[in-house]
Amino acid sequence: MDLPEGLKLEDYEKSRTIIVDFIREYVGRVGVEGVVLGLSGGVDSSLVAALACEAIDPDKVLGIMLPVDAEIDKQNVSDARGLAESLGMKHDIFELKDAVSAYDSLSLDRVALGNLTARLRMVTWYARANQEDRLVLGTGNKSELMIGYFTKYGDGGTDMLPIGELYKTNVWDLSIHIGIPNAIVKKAPSAGLWPGQTDEGEIGVTYQELDSILFLYLEKGMKEDDIINWGIGEETVRKVLKMMKQSEHKRKQLPRPSIR
Repeated sequence: MDLPEGLKLEDYEKSRTIIVDFIREYVGRVGVEGVVLGLSGGVDSSLVAALACEAIDPDKVLGIMLPVDAEIDKQNVSDARGLAESLGMKHDIFELKDAVSAYDSLSLDRVALGNLTARLRMVTWYARANQEDRLVLGTGNKSELMIGYFTKYGDGGTDMLPIGELYKTNVWDLSIHIGIPNAIVKKAPSAGLWPGQTDEGEIGVTYQELDSILFLYLEKGMKEDDIINWGIGEETVRKVLKMMKQSEHKRKQLPRPSIR
């Protein structure tokens, strides 16, 4: 399908500069020793890692690979390690298999176990961040943030979101622009929460459809019927807008009553 005009950014070098300056300024203002991020071998974390290394010294950037089972996920581990070495950044690996199995007695279903895994990753980022005086860089993009495709207090638990205003389409384009390896850019997006899991399969909508709907709704101010008439299936449009509405609580601060 064709993408809406304006969804693809006109100047990716400008976007690169804005994000690099944002990271550099915020890290400098807070006054920490560096940053840490989860390095999955996917395009989002690879892009954030590369931009962070450009913003501050690569030796101040720590990427942690957090597979549940390093042997099963060896290709992503290899891709993540190769990227880290090419950038000259620090990197480490911490397998979550034993930590996840400690919860076996709860008999969690697949989704709950996936969310548990995401939260264990967050705990690991912050353990290292606290010990080494670092900020945690999130790797969420706008497409996923706007429909709640992240775990509250998991991958949603970060100090900053450098690519949080980039749709997935923009993430791919900017990654190509700055030279992220093609094998990473072309890889099917996956959170790696269970074998065979893919983001599009779990969301139930392609990123082209998702980005188009969100862009037309958020940036162009189009109503549901207008988006359907633009050329996207009614069921898909309604599904995405419903996901956005139902996940609003994930994007807001903790609710509290007003007493004054």
